Amino acid sequence: MKSITLHALCTAVALLSLAAVARADDPAPAAGLQRESIEWCDVWFTHADKTDKPRVLLIGDSIVQGYFPVAEREMGDAVYWGRFTTSRSICDPVFFQELALVVKQYKFSVIHFNHGLHGWGYTEAQYAEAFDKLLKVLKEDGQGAKLIWAATTPVQSGSSMGTDQPRVVERNKIAAEKVTAVGIPIDDLYALSIDKPDVYSKDGVHFAQEGKELQGKEVVSAIKKALSN
Repeated sequence: MKSITLHALCTAVALLSLAAVARADDPAPAAGLQRESIEWCDVWFTHADKTDKPRVLLIGDSIVQGYFPVAEREMGDAVYWGRFTTSRSICDPVFFQELALVVKQYKFSVIHFNHGLHGWGYTEAQYAEAFDKLLKVLKEDGQGAKLIWAATTPVQSGSSMGTDQPRVVERNKIAAEKVTAVGIPIDDLYALSIDKPDVYSKDGVHFAQEGKELQGKEVVSAIKKALSN
């Protein structure tokens, strides 16, 4: 398959411009706003000039970025892709500025989303409130896309994130209750990885190629099911 892939440089510039405008309007950081030492955002569209096939959007962080090539390979030429990955927590208002620019650019048939491994400076109550907002935005701006929530992947004991595994469990519980209540299917990447320490990279958070293969194939299975319904 000949691939025409556009790395959305214009979108990245727009994101920076939008963030700059937000800072100009309110130069003081919002109360309680948490920042990581490095913040990043990656937006990627394949076959950006075509509309003759379903387009699928993956939303998440570096975990999604890791399994994206596997999902792309496994789906073959059945769909066109969009990817929005970022270090920003859903508790960060800038996350929603970035998200709005992505979801409004194309009509997606399926949006597969997760974002639970960032923003540890926020409480679970704040995460729950932000997750409600995320669902609202995806429903209102997703142009009828079928939604799939992916459970946040486990953190290994002694990982570079420390002892945050209980918080992953709690955030997954919060999100699972909310998506179940509105009929959004769950792609349980947590259960897929929890008892497989050998599929992790050395940092105990990210995944070796074997783990990426497992996740990418599972994601494709969930997407195919959504497309067929």
